[in-house]
Amino acid sequence: MNDHRSGACDYCDLPLPGARGSDTDGPRYCCYGCRFAADVSRESGNAGNVNRLLARLGLGIFLTLNVLVFTMVLWSADMYDLSADPHAHLMSLMYDVFRYLGLIFSIPVLWLLGGSLAEHAWGELRHGRPSTDLLLVLGVVAAFGYSAVSVFRGHGHVYFEVGCVILLTVTLGRWLEATGKLKATQALDALAKLLPEQVRLVCDRVETQIPLAQVAVGDVLRVMAGERIPADGKIRRGSASIDESIITGESYPIAREPGDPVIGGSHDLDGELFVEVTAGPEAGTLQRLVEAVRKARLAKGRYQQLADRVACWFMPVVTAVALATLVLHSYEHGFDQGLMTSLSVVLIACPCALALATPLAVWTALGEASRAQVLFASGEALERLAGVKTICLDKTGTITDSSVELTDCAADNLAQRSEVLGRAAVMAAGSSHPLAQALARALAVHEHPAPLAHRTLPGRGLSAEFAEAHGQSWLGSARLMDESALAWPPGLAAERDRWTAAGMPLVAIGWEGSVRGLFGFAERVRPEALGALEACRHLDLRLQVLTGDHAVRGRRMSEMLGVPVAAALLPEDKVAAIAAAKRLGPVGMVGDGINDAPALAAADVGIALGCGADVSRQTADVCLLGNDLRRVPWAVDLARRTVRVIRQNLFWAFIYNILGMGLAACGLLNPILAALAMVLSSVLVVGNSLRLAHVIDENNSLSPPRPTSSSDESDSARHAPAEPVGA
Repeated sequence: MNDHRSGACDYCDLPLPGARGSDTDGPRYCCYGCRFAADVSRESGNAGNVNRLLARLGLGIFLTLNVLVFTMVLWSADMYDLSADPHAHLMSLMYDVFRYLGLIFSIPVLWLLGGSLAEHAWGELRHGRPSTDLLLVLGVVAAFGYSAVSVFRGHGHVYFEVGCVILLTVTLGRWLEATGKLKATQALDALAKLLPEQVRLVCDRVETQIPLAQVAVGDVLRVMAGERIPADGKIRRGSASIDESIITGESYPIAREPGDPVIGGSHDLDGELFVEVTAGPEAGTLQRLVEAVRKARLAKGRYQQLADRVACWFMPVVTAVALATLVLHSYEHGFDQGLMTSLSVVLIACPCALALATPLAVWTALGEASRAQVLFASGEALERLAGVKTICLDKTGTITDSSVELTDCAADNLAQRSEVLGRAAVMAAGSSHPLAQALARALAVHEHPAPLAHRTLPGRGLSAEFAEAHGQSWLGSARLMDESALAWPPGLAAERDRWTAAGMPLVAIGWEGSVRGLFGFAERVRPEALGALEACRHLDLRLQVLTGDHAVRGRRMSEMLGVPVAAALLPEDKVAAIAAAKRLGPVGMVGDGINDAPALAAADVGIALGCGADVSRQTADVCLLGNDLRRVPWAVDLARRTVRVIRQNLFWAFIYNILGMGLAACGLLNPILAALAMVLSSVLVVGNSLRLAHVIDENNSLSPPRPTSSSDESDSARHAPAEPVGA
């Protein structure tokens, strides 16, 4: 059962309309359908309770069908003239019997199916939210009361079948709505159920099974291979490959060893771990992700605010129209006709479709987006993202990752090229400097005898002694070359000056009094970046990259990506660039969520990349839990589809209610047809909204990139060029 302070329905877990923190008087449901469906599927009760409720529904259907049969017999009296029949008196007695049978068979239906509806209507009224359920109850009771009086006085029409069919149709229709709303929460519920219910607590070498809810910070838990990690923590003992894709979006396992952090809900693939808990189940990463999505559901976008404003006037307008219809038609055609016509108005004007038009589409999209590691701060953020015309992207950490790769290589003498590459490869392998590691990965295919000895020169590079004559070599910065009295050949000096002017990091190698080779590096563009930018173009989005890098490096990046790049920007310059882009329409800003906070806040929609375990970035409207840039166009496409569905739902809801009320008020709509139309309207809105889940599944072909942590050196090597360019 949900905590009532959360303001969520106890069946479908969606926000309650007008929920207040003090509403703790038992289970709360967002609609009559959820109340009924919860009674049917309540797991806390025994099988007998569920069977009894289903038996009530089945009995209601059986009795309603009998009432319809009796009514069809009574209708024959209006179709045939029996006054000349010698058995007319007997036929009249038979019709009276069928009228009483209709009364007798409809009383249980009123009790079986009308009781729950009346209970929900009364509960909503007590909470200050009068709904059309109350009007439905009054209309059904009035139809039943009028029919009962007609039976007892011996003349007048009876409408038992109307009341029975309405109750049966409303019950089944609302149940279908509740099932649809439950589907909108299934993706989020799947995340919440990742944590195991029981865990192994290890204390003084004694292992005990305890409920997850009893786990406290500092406890040590034993996790076996193949199990989910119960809570956020750090590894005390053991090592394993951990699948964190459900949280971070990284689809490849990450090796974790003692001292490394682990995330609750991630999957231990192949090792036994002893994990010290650093955050309880209620404060862990997974729970914060789920709560962030639930909080987003409470925030209302402009479409939902529009529907809410209309709904505020809906009940008074429907009541006034129904009363006016009752009076006018009673005056012209009699009370029974006025009652049926006003009941048709109440039925056709049920606001279910209007109430579900916006929130169900938003709830479906938010839940499914969380499954794809895209976290929206609110439904309003989803709507605003749909209107974005320009996407601005930070370069460092967004277009590029945190590593560098070898991009340029120059040798003084082509005859010595193999020697330059071989010596550089074995020397770089002995250093932990990022540039040396990038060089070692790129030149790994080149073989050379290992040095006899090597020495690290902090801040400058390293030196090595090789077996051959004059084997002393230096690898490092240009400053190291000068300090080591190595002369710069004219060609390499020119390359050095050109690369330095472009802001390119460089490493030189030399021996025997001369610099022999020069290597240039650049940040590595994310493998999926070009595909993501192309997908944005297909969505007709204008693109611009904002960076604080040197202007020359910015021009090179622009040529590589085919996107305008504004370089040499300070944080305030990025804000000004976003303000300028807003002249052409709403702007989305994609950054790493740390040093791009001002730009993210200045944009209409801030999109933080690589939130990972931090799902609470304050300046971002959208958090991408992984580092896959393809989620940006995917999220924009999702937002546009969602808004399109919302508009379709609202259009249908408004047209349905306006035309339906008009037809019903004119007496052109039978109450039974009105009840069926009401159900059809709600089912159409629910089905149209749930289409988003299918569209998301069909288009969610994201394949997150492999992580580039220091523990996965071989993967990084595969991305680096085997042969340096420009050699």
